[in-house]
Amino acid sequence: MKFYIVSPPSYNKNFSAENFDKVTDLISVEYFQFRPKFSKLLERKKFIKKFYNPFSKICKNKNIKLIINNDFEIATDFFFDGIHLGQNDKSCSDAKEKFGRDFIVGISCSNSYYLYKIAKKNRADYIAFGPTFKSKTKKKKAISLLEFNKFKEKISLPYVFIGGINHSNIKKLIRFKPNNVAIIDSLWNFKQGPVQSALKFKENLEVS
Repeated sequence: MKFYIVSPPSYNKNFSAENFDKVTDLISVEYFQFRPKFSKLLERKKFIKKFYNPFSKICKNKNIKLIINNDFEIATDFFFDGIHLGQNDKSCSDAKEKFGRDFIVGISCSNSYYLYKIAKKNRADYIAFGPTFKSKTKKKKAISLLEFNKFKEKISLPYVFIGGINHSNIKKLIRFKPNNVAIIDSLWNFKQGPVQSALKFKENLEVS
């Protein structure tokens, strides 16, 4: 089980390349996603431009896949390994057509086996289920892990749990064997800082 780190939705004093570099030395990270949530595209581009070079360099050096959330326009202006799309965004097929067959496309599937089947049919590379727990960044109701468990064995694509994952509940996810768990608020807004948060995640998983 590896980590999928997501940027904070807006500027955050703890969000820096220096902290990201230290965090990724402590825990195994497969993906990093830029996910600015400003309403205007220009503001989202400004956010990416500010952080892109140092973050992309770290990702390249550590073999971490660099993902952009949703924005085709930003994916065109910068180099990314892939894009993550929600159900109300453009389709997986659109992304593959525009950026190429090898461009990674992740699809949010809430808690739906039906949405998973559509994502797989459209050649998604991974899928995400969530919010796994009550989340500050995802306002929807948390998914039912009991319901998810009923169709878990039918899933053949790599999958990510996202939403509300923190140091106290991450162990509840181990038995489901997700490929990745996404962390946002519990990393960037941890009181003692992102590095101490990563250290705590590492310690929790080591003693599980």
